[in-house]
Amino acid sequence: MSASLKVLKSAGLLLSLQLVQRGLGIISTLILARLLTPEHFGIVALVTIALQFFELLVETGNQQYIVQKDHVNEDDLNTAWSMDILIKSVLAVLVIASSPFVAQWFDEPALTAALAVASLALPLRALRTPGLMRLAREINYRPVFKLTLWQKSLSFIVVITIALIQPSHWAIIIGNLVSAAILAGGSYLVDSYRPQWTLIHLRQQWQFSKWLLMRGIVGFTRSQVDNLLVSRFFGITSLGGYNLVREVSLLPALSAIIPMSEPLLAAIAESRNSPEQLAYRVRFSLALMITVLMPITTFIMLYPELIVRVLLGTQWMEYAPLLRPFGLFFFTFCLFALISDAIIAQGKVKSLFLFDVVSTALIIGILLLVATGSLSVMAWARGWLAVATTATLLWLLWLQTRFGALMLIKLCVPALLGSLGAGWLVTLPELAWAHPVGEFLVRGTLFVVLAAITVFVSGQLLLGRTPEWQQLTSLFAPYTGWLKPRPR
Repeated sequence: MSASLKVLKSAGLLLSLQLVQRGLGIISTLILARLLTPEHFGIVALVTIALQFFELLVETGNQQYIVQKDHVNEDDLNTAWSMDILIKSVLAVLVIASSPFVAQWFDEPALTAALAVASLALPLRALRTPGLMRLAREINYRPVFKLTLWQKSLSFIVVITIALIQPSHWAIIIGNLVSAAILAGGSYLVDSYRPQWTLIHLRQQWQFSKWLLMRGIVGFTRSQVDNLLVSRFFGITSLGGYNLVREVSLLPALSAIIPMSEPLLAAIAESRNSPEQLAYRVRFSLALMITVLMPITTFIMLYPELIVRVLLGTQWMEYAPLLRPFGLFFFTFCLFALISDAIIAQGKVKSLFLFDVVSTALIIGILLLVATGSLSVMAWARGWLAVATTATLLWLLWLQTRFGALMLIKLCVPALLGSLGAGWLVTLPELAWAHPVGEFLVRGTLFVVLAAITVFVSGQLLLGRTPEWQQLTSLFAPYTGWLKPRPR
């Protein structure tokens, strides 16, 4: 089986899995949005930000290291496993010891116990077998599919049960612990590899991982700086609304698009020694990502009020206009992750870290200068800054791979035509809708169908003979076969 076909099949498998698990996440978000106030969600946001920061402090980049390595042996896998357990256990102890000070900094006493308990998920998750990293390297995601399905389903049941009995941030924290325990235990059921403790390649892996660790800290600062500024300048209640709407904008990214693109990292890494093949795979990956992102972004920016009313309820409508600038944030969030992975796959971790440092410093400075007047200004400034940083990183990737910028633009034309055409047609009917859910379903369905047809037809006319377009359409062949003329 060719690497491209393996990538497409793995992407489809991960997409199916993420649709299921994020569907559960969306349901839990909808329930919590109707049980908690914006102030409650502000506390949840602070807990989440703190947890994400501590998790990034121990992100050793083991999977990226194993995937990009030319040859992997048992010592590499065992060192990655031992290193992960050691670092995350030490950090868990540090989090427990520092949780009172973190709670005092945010002026929220509830953070003390919440962070201490939540930190236990760090060493739990590290116990999973490193055989999962070997599966990712081989682009074999079927065992991971089964494990993650059980993991997310059981943790979802726990979160919903606790939320219904006593709505609070504890539902999320306990659900996270259950998820970590299932991942660790279940990994040994789906993969036969049994690790042994060793740090024989610690120095070698650390030379790679240290840049990812520092980049994780910088990347976290860049991704959460607007939330931190909102909490400082506008208060906990505003943070709750701002952060929840931002999370809604990222639901498609976290549920399907980012996981779907994971196999692309292995494919790009596999071709890094062949400049021509590397350029082709980078261009193909970018075209696939943009083709998926454009229609979703267009719909988000066209119907922010409708989306918030249906997903969160009328009590969140004052924050609905923020969803429009967060459409830009969603688009660049996914594209930035793919570009970063493409650079990492070539071993350019240090240069990526330097870029992150400079771009993060600029984002913080600009937000402090121009975006503290209102939530709307903050959201729009954050969205356009994300566009600027992503465009710059894409240019750096082009310098490294010469992936063919003009061809990439041409490949993206059908997605642009489909998004704009479907958006214009769907906004035409001005009907008195009986219920917002009905309007959401009708407009959403029409938008998807019209965008898909427009993308396919314009792509066939403009790009029908290019190998990239043929490979793109092969992924959707089961759904577009009826559009092709049948031989007589």
